[in-house]
Amino acid sequence: PKLAKCQDPDEELFLRAHRSAMGARFSRARAATPPTPPSAGVPVVVGMEVVKPDVVKPGGAAATAADGNPKQQLDLVFTMDCTGSMGSYIHAAKKNIEAIVAKLVQSEGYDLRFALIAYRDHPPQDQTYVTKTFAFTTDVDQAKRDLATLSAQGGGDGPEAVAAGLKETLDSDWRPNATKVCVFIADAPPHGLGEQGDGFPDGAPDGVDPFEVLTQMSMKGICIYSVGCEPALSGYQYAKDFFVAAAQKTNGQAVSLNSAAALADVIMGGAIEEMDLQQLADEVVEEVRQMREARCARRDGVDDGYDSEEERATAWEAIQSRGHTTRHMKTKKLKSKHAGAVGKVASLSEAREALKSVAPPTASRYRGHPPPRKMAPVSAAPSHPRCPVTFDTIDAVDAGTLESAVLERCMSGSACDSGSDYDSNGSGDEKGASGARKGGVRLETRALSFSQMSRIYGRQKKMGVL
Repeated sequence: PKLAKCQDPDEELFLRAHRSAMGARFSRARAATPPTPPSAGVPVVVGMEVVKPDVVKPGGAAATAADGNPKQQLDLVFTMDCTGSMGSYIHAAKKNIEAIVAKLVQSEGYDLRFALIAYRDHPPQDQTYVTKTFAFTTDVDQAKRDLATLSAQGGGDGPEAVAAGLKETLDSDWRPNATKVCVFIADAPPHGLGEQGDGFPDGAPDGVDPFEVLTQMSMKGICIYSVGCEPALSGYQYAKDFFVAAAQKTNGQAVSLNSAAALADVIMGGAIEEMDLQQLADEVVEEVRQMREARCARRDGVDDGYDSEEERATAWEAIQSRGHTTRHMKTKKLKSKHAGAVGKVASLSEAREALKSVAPPTASRYRGHPPPRKMAPVSAAPSHPRCPVTFDTIDAVDAGTLESAVLERCMSGSACDSGSDYDSNGSGDEKGASGARKGGVRLETRALSFSQMSRIYGRQKKMGVL
């Protein structure tokens, strides 16, 4: 029997190619199950209820305080650039932290801890601080007090102390059994990638290698949600490559924001999706282990050349056939042409050489200078008439689903400004100004996607479970 129609074109192409190559190995009979229709898409808006999926990890519904079972643990860290251009994002975090905690704790029932890592730059580029660490807390009032201490100022040469911020994130007091999510919010790359005008062209003076840190984060099960703040991020040649690679290396996601108004929705949507995936992790591990044992028995212990992609796709088929659904955060995806060139490297020096080989350094759109820092204090967004805007999807969905799922909502004044949508080259694409007006974040409840399966599988391999 055929699987339910793939929601992502890449999934369907992947399966077609592997079915053709592997024949009966991928075509073994399975019990037919009706396709799971996708939800109409629930907007992730502060103060609005989020619909949970019907199917969760085998063994019963998700644990809640009412049934006496332990709640799902979520450790959530904001790792934030606090230099002069980031004022609107700091303001958005301060404004919405209470609503974020209420959504994740009260509506979703998670055992939530929140921590904050703020970073700026190394002297002499910045004389205030390199990093500030605020430990995990369950107290929303403490979280508000921590955020209240932050302000946007400083910065210097463009690239910032990203590596130091990520190292502090890695060294935080994560709970062993918690789902670990780092929301990395910034508009500038780390030092040492090869950007023009970088004051530390060989890397930060503290010697911290961001790629080594990313590897250690993945081994610890910490996933990164890279939030690229546009348009400043696209003013650098290699920044988007790093942001996307950071998400890929840690089995997270990379999103693009043109407005700070959507930040809270991204945080909630990403956390909820990761918690859904965590509920399926044990089942994925068990499925893969059973597949390996069966293959080993058939081959009398001889390696049959079954690679990880084939293993992942076969396990995905099996789990999809059981009718599991998960929630999918839908928003604009951060794109990068050269993230693949740096996604597998082990060190900053290797990344710099890889980027130099695929994209030799050129003058940026700022004519060799870093994007200008906005030093003015943050003020509230100006009022304006509401106007309908639609989102840009992360994964392609069929036209009928997309039409029914469109969220028409004005995110903020800046979301309605004219501008260009940034493609993988960091320049305006064919959508032009209409792309910049697209905003919004929503959750869709539908079958586990291949990209989600890949993230679960990849995380378990990095952690040494598989």
